[in-house]
Amino acid sequence: MLKWLVLIPALLATVVGDVPLDSNELVTRNDEPLDYRLPEDLDPIHYDVEVTPYFEEAPADKEPFTFDGVVTIAIRAVKDNLNSLIIQENVRDIISVSLSINSTGVPVLLNQTNPFERIRQFFFLRVNLADGVTLENGEVYSLRIVYIGNINETPLSRGVFRGSYRDRNGKLHWYAATHLQPVNSRQAFPSFDEPGFKSTFNIIVNRPAHFGETYSNMRLRESYPEGDRVKEIFHTTPRMSAYLITFHISEEFTVIADNKNYQESYRILARPEAQGQGEYALEVGPPITKWLENYFNISYYSMEEGMKNDQIASPDWASGATENWGLVTYRELRLLYEEGETNSVDKLNIGTITAHELAHKWFGNLITCKWWENVWMNEGFASYFEYFAMDGVDKSLELEDQFILMYLQSSLSSDASANTRALRHTVNSPAQVTGHFSGISYSKGASFLLMLKHFLGEDTFKAALQRFLIDRSYENAIPEDLYRAFAIEVSNSQQVTNVDIEAFMQYWVDEPGYPVLNVDVNTNTGLISLKQERFFISATAEPTDQVWPLPLTFTTSNNTNWNDLTPRHLMTDQTYEIQLEPGLEWVIFNVQQKGIYRVNYDTQNWERLATVLKSDYNNIHHLNRAQIVDDVFALMRSERIPYLLGFRVIDFLKEDTSFYSWYPAISGFNWLRNRFLHLPGTLAQFDDLLYQFLDAVVQDLGYVGQPGERFTRTLNRFHILSFACNIGYPGCLSNATEQYNAFKTANVNVDPNLRRHVFCTGLRQGDYDDWSNMRTRRLNSNNQADEVVMLRALGCTKDERAIREHLENILTEEVKAQDRSNAFTFLYMGSQENANVVLQFFKERFDDIRRAVVLQSSFEGVISNIASYLNEEGLNDMENWLRENQSNIPEYNVGINAIASARNSMQWGTDRAELIISALRGSASVMMLSTTLLIISLMIVMFR
Repeated sequence: MLKWLVLIPALLATVVGDVPLDSNELVTRNDEPLDYRLPEDLDPIHYDVEVTPYFEEAPADKEPFTFDGVVTIAIRAVKDNLNSLIIQENVRDIISVSLSINSTGVPVLLNQTNPFERIRQFFFLRVNLADGVTLENGEVYSLRIVYIGNINETPLSRGVFRGSYRDRNGKLHWYAATHLQPVNSRQAFPSFDEPGFKSTFNIIVNRPAHFGETYSNMRLRESYPEGDRVKEIFHTTPRMSAYLITFHISEEFTVIADNKNYQESYRILARPEAQGQGEYALEVGPPITKWLENYFNISYYSMEEGMKNDQIASPDWASGATENWGLVTYRELRLLYEEGETNSVDKLNIGTITAHELAHKWFGNLITCKWWENVWMNEGFASYFEYFAMDGVDKSLELEDQFILMYLQSSLSSDASANTRALRHTVNSPAQVTGHFSGISYSKGASFLLMLKHFLGEDTFKAALQRFLIDRSYENAIPEDLYRAFAIEVSNSQQVTNVDIEAFMQYWVDEPGYPVLNVDVNTNTGLISLKQERFFISATAEPTDQVWPLPLTFTTSNNTNWNDLTPRHLMTDQTYEIQLEPGLEWVIFNVQQKGIYRVNYDTQNWERLATVLKSDYNNIHHLNRAQIVDDVFALMRSERIPYLLGFRVIDFLKEDTSFYSWYPAISGFNWLRNRFLHLPGTLAQFDDLLYQFLDAVVQDLGYVGQPGERFTRTLNRFHILSFACNIGYPGCLSNATEQYNAFKTANVNVDPNLRRHVFCTGLRQGDYDDWSNMRTRRLNSNNQADEVVMLRALGCTKDERAIREHLENILTEEVKAQDRSNAFTFLYMGSQENANVVLQFFKERFDDIRRAVVLQSSFEGVISNIASYLNEEGLNDMENWLRENQSNIPEYNVGINAIASARNSMQWGTDRAELIISALRGSASVMMLSTTLLIISLMIVMFR
């Protein structure tokens, strides 16, 4: 599953993830008395699952939006003397339970007074046998459960949920779909709802006769009418985990793109109004599948007889997409592309997310982590191949290089706090499980694989993965299974010798955090002295004694080589020395940033890098320029280098126009800028200095795209202009206003790649009518990606009537549940002053907002984000309200902590404002002097 990461306030908003009990929100396998794990004394072999759904027009004896269910599970006992069975369930009601011997059908007697009990706290169903009756070890039994399930109100509750859309005539259409990852198959049917339990499944759906064909993991085997319904029976699935089961029941969803190849079928499914929006997904999907098949040497279509490869676009979906075998489900904007409506960022995401979900067919489906403590074994691999498989299909996207920005640098950011967690991290409750689907599992897991590939060589890396896949196909796996596969292939390799690869991998998997490599260069002797220590973003964090096995690459001014990415040194102690020839001018470690570590040089080496970057930034590889920018901002924040030196190093950004340099720069500048929002004078000075950095890149990119330009140039313009307009860069505001007025008065189309900043600028400067017209345009849109762009723009208004109306709309079906928490954040991002208006609305409609955003974690995010945008007056108001209503607000501590965090951010900015402004202003003059001295010294050498 591709899960979208938590929002970073004021930078970008991202997309997040009614049941009897909400299994996503409960508050740890460990030794504590609270244990949500099943005992491993039963082996589920096969399920028959039959569901009969009821929508709005339900029979008199049925509740609307429920379903009748019957599940029959063939279970083998693997332990002696069992007098009870425990499985997981979180359905509406259990009607009956029976047990029989599978081979003969002979009933097994249950306890007459208490045949089954629902242990709701842990989502357990215990089936109690009669006194003296036990299961025979090795015997297979048939457990049959008749039950009633809920079709939940929104996808955020997962399980079986209802979604909706309106057709061109405004008619509302309901559909039912499943989202069972990670702990929600228990909502669809009582089950062994843990990834380590694998079974085959037969799915049967009794749909309303006027509905269209149901879609599920496998092809439809047979269907026939039964009264006012049609019984649909699907082929048997591969052996797999229960969370991978899926079905989609709707009136009119249809195939909108098809490769017309029955043996290797690849289809795009969607509501009929999305016709024409599936071609790009069809264009990239089959080649990605083929690339993965070749890389792993295992054919997707041979995984099970009659395997299909459907991708379905759901208007309502809790995450980006989910990897159900045979039927991957996506949120619409992550699968559907419409020329002239979808921007390049969303188009790119369609390709990478498709690759992510298809990679899961091998890592996640064919092999599944035994328990969610190792979810990185599913998600880290899928995230890695998300970029490298798509790169294998389309080199023009530069995804091999983009991986460094989007995953490796993201990993460094996510893993720098004192309370981060290791890739393997103990989880128990559903809430803990859901929380482990996080940036660490995705970004650090993927980055670890990249580092491993370059350390061992791609041939060894690929061979180890192929061995692992063969060894554990259709089974669960733990990290040690992976380590063994690598150990065997490393022993056969010539590239790496005398390395305990199992110990190497285990350390990186089991230890939180990562190191910073401190580099001291003696230019006279050529001796490079290295020291590693754990990197913390907080300057006050307690140091640790961790020492990582660190593969090192480097290049120097004397022997520059940007393409040798094979580590020649493995640092296994806290200190290490490398002897080179004397006379070095500069050295750079971590070539093209393939390793998970930051680098901090001695002052002289930083100064020399600053000089060479300023004289000609192209002397340094674009990925190492990106590394330097990202590292410098982190090193300044953690007080490892002074701001004057840091800004001197990145002063080259005033000339460099590369996407790779500017993507981390925007993040770094935004973080600092957000600490000055409460200081208008400081903020104005800071923005003026930022404009000097932006001049060259804005002038180079221009305000409109050019046909045939590099894809990363288009991406760069998208992000640069959004940033520039947001901080008030005059040229950007002027051009955006001009484009918006032409759009408003003459209906001149705005390029989808420019709409984010053009629409926001227009509404920020506009009135209620501007906001109302944009709202109408959004309601009439037939493309979800464009809808989200407009939802963001609606939050940019400063008109109080529009803000109030927008807040009311967020609580209605006008804004899908999956977008509501972001819709609040878009208001703060659009204009900080809006936060105070939202706070008043929040105080008035507290309970309504809680219900609308559905999930407790999302609601807590809304509370925290309000605080992060309020001024001191607003924080005082919020704090007083919380204290006055403490007994009625379960999230009181969340709010108080968010207020304290906001004040700490303000204080941080107040304490450092003068220092940072002075350093930012002074770096340019120092750089001019340094460059002059360099030129003079070169001239002396030339004319000596």
